[in-house]
Amino acid sequence: MKRILTGSKVIITGASSGIGAALVGELAKEGVDMVITARRGDRLNEIVAKIQDDYNDYSPTNGIKKIISVVGDITDEAVRGQIIETVRDKLGGLDILINNAGVGATSLIEATKRDTLRWIFEVNFFSLFEMTQLAIPLLKESAASEVNKKLKIYPMIINLSSIVGLRGVPHYGVYGAAKFAVNGLSETMRAELKQHGIDVLTVCPGTTATEFFDVLYQSSSAPSMPIHTAVTPEYVAGRIVNAMKRGKHKIIPYFQAVILDYLNRFFPRFTDWIMTKYV
Repeated sequence: MKRILTGSKVIITGASSGIGAALVGELAKEGVDMVITARRGDRLNEIVAKIQDDYNDYSPTNGIKKIISVVGDITDEAVRGQIIETVRDKLGGLDILINNAGVGATSLIEATKRDTLRWIFEVNFFSLFEMTQLAIPLLKESAASEVNKKLKIYPMIINLSSIVGLRGVPHYGVYGAAKFAVNGLSETMRAELKQHGIDVLTVCPGTTATEFFDVLYQSSSAPSMPIHTAVTPEYVAGRIVNAMKRGKHKIIPYFQAVILDYLNRFFPRFTDWIMTKYV
């Protein structure tokens, strides 16, 4: 379903850096109202200040658009509740939920620590699931709004997954498993929420120039992949915003990742053989 983003009310999790921060900038161009959230309050303050400086519509004194930060850990039930309360009370509702918060780990299965397994799923899957549960009633209200229908503002959930959520890669076992879970959940969401007029977009990035490898929860090993150039977070964010407008269901904003997905679907045994070379 094609949509107009201008005037939409948006939540972005994991907004302090990387793709999340880039999405804040891209969506500011579209003129949306935003609640952005992450653990690092100083980063969020910098992002809010930059948006307010760059766009008059977000001026804290006479602007007509709002950008509000909520500082906290997305795994905390109280923080998730605060995010929903803020978007309801300060913005008047919710049209788009972007589940971007995540954390990575690289290790062989046999070397993966028990707490790594649980924390990777806690951040990447359980928190996404529970954040979405809280948001669905507001998204249903958005879908039922006659004003929104006239403005072509239609509700949507965007779940950030990964190419390793489409094809298992050595050393990314736990992280990839969590992202596989996100992909499966997204497909179920899409089927269940269609009757309510809520779209679901799954984003499966490849190598992106973010802090991902700097803040790994566990990093005991990694594959020696062929040299490949990372895309920028701004590139991925631009692709996401375009997909939101066009009502896409899934995008892979990285060319080599598109090739890997193609090989895995049509030549799975060959792809399995390739993966054994990177153990």
